[in-house]
Amino acid sequence: MDMDDKHVTPSGVEFSPREIEFFASVMLHGTTTKAADALDVTQPAVSKTLQLLAEKAGFQLFRKSRQRLVPTPEAHMLYAEVQRVFESARAISRAAQEIRELRRGRLNISALPAFGLTLLPSLVAEFSQQHPTVSIAMDIRSSSTVIQRASRNQLDIGIAATAAEETPSVTRRALVDTEPVCVMPVGHPLAKRDIITPEDLHGMDFISMGSGDPMRLQLDALCAAREVNRKLKVEVALSSACLSLVANGAGVALVDRLSAWMSRDRGILIRRFEPALNLKLSVYRPWGVIASTASEAFHDFLIHSTRAYMKEVDEGVENPPA
Repeated sequence: MDMDDKHVTPSGVEFSPREIEFFASVMLHGTTTKAADALDVTQPAVSKTLQLLAEKAGFQLFRKSRQRLVPTPEAHMLYAEVQRVFESARAISRAAQEIRELRRGRLNISALPAFGLTLLPSLVAEFSQQHPTVSIAMDIRSSSTVIQRASRNQLDIGIAATAAEETPSVTRRALVDTEPVCVMPVGHPLAKRDIITPEDLHGMDFISMGSGDPMRLQLDALCAAREVNRKLKVEVALSSACLSLVANGAGVALVDRLSAWMSRDRGILIRRFEPALNLKLSVYRPWGVIASTASEAFHDFLIHSTRAYMKEVDEGVENPPA
């Protein structure tokens, strides 16, 4: 195709991606025939597209010499820009693939201490090993703060004790039931019992969670209704501190079964408590926000792994060693 005699006039119309692709193919292969083969189109289609591209550009793109199209200096300048565009497109494709495969991404996770200081670190470590380029921020907060941060879109995944009232600006999915258990030092008189009731706690040295703790509120109401008087020796804010005190012989306590189970080798014994107190955990996420691929992957991993582990916990609590 000879463009020497062709008068070109800029049309002010932008190049289409297809026109740019045809131009790049001709620059690469040197003839419209080879370019057509590479693009799986006809040779006339390539020639027509080049003609239209030259008209839009407002300058000559090729000269014909010995059955080959010789690019003009202007064509080389244009092709340099085209190559940059193609490289940007390839970079975008690579980024999409990396995001798909979780090679990139950042996760902001927040959890209440009873979960964040027990099972969560091992889950985060395992997920991080599977997806080493995902950056993870892990924060330990009270349940109310976790839910509040989720409502403000300040985290990707939040794990908290299930609130009595639903929060409109978050989505919630039930995670696990971590029904409280009674813990005591090895050799304690209550260790002879398989199940502990409120009446068994009457007169016992007792390590209590803080006054605002949901489980503490349930237990206080239960003991008051049954006229059970515990000797409240120490009050603490964290299950881990409560368990340390029990292990050191300060008294007995009620804690969530996950925390108790993960401290079972610290000189404590675990017994079921009846009637069962309600302590459920949920996963909270911002409402109306499209979750990232990394967030979705960790969410699914969290649900599956936590429920599988809690099955082991429940079996261990229900069948304590003789």
